[in-house]
Amino acid sequence: METRKKILVVDDEADIRAFLRRRLEASQFEVLEAADGFSAIVRAGETRPDLILLDILMPGKDGIETYHALKQDPSTSKIPIIFLSALAKNTAPAQHNLGPDEGYAILGKPYQAEELLQTIHQALSV
Repeated sequence: METRKKILVVDDEADIRAFLRRRLEASQFEVLEAADGFSAIVRAGETRPDLILLDILMPGKDGIETYHALKQDPSTSKIPIIFLSALAKNTAPAQHNLGPDEGYAILGKPYQAEELLQTIHQALSV
């Protein structure tokens, strides 16, 4: 039996996490959740998800700070990250101070479900 891929959904809005959970579970992914950057870092270190969906605007540690913390930790540095944010629409990674590092994609809100799933499959196939 093939193991389902684990996706950590990080967003401070519970309704967005719930929406993504339903959509991803319907596509046979195992879904983990975190409501902020601090818990995302801990959860990623404990569970080693195959991919992280990460909001940019969150209280406390925002998505950019969370991204940098995850990439600096050898145990989570190779996990692909897809940013999901209204801020991301039509902007370049450099505008978000992400640097030239690979291992992330930016998907602007609102996004289509098929666009999200296609981006996830591309990130997981690398």
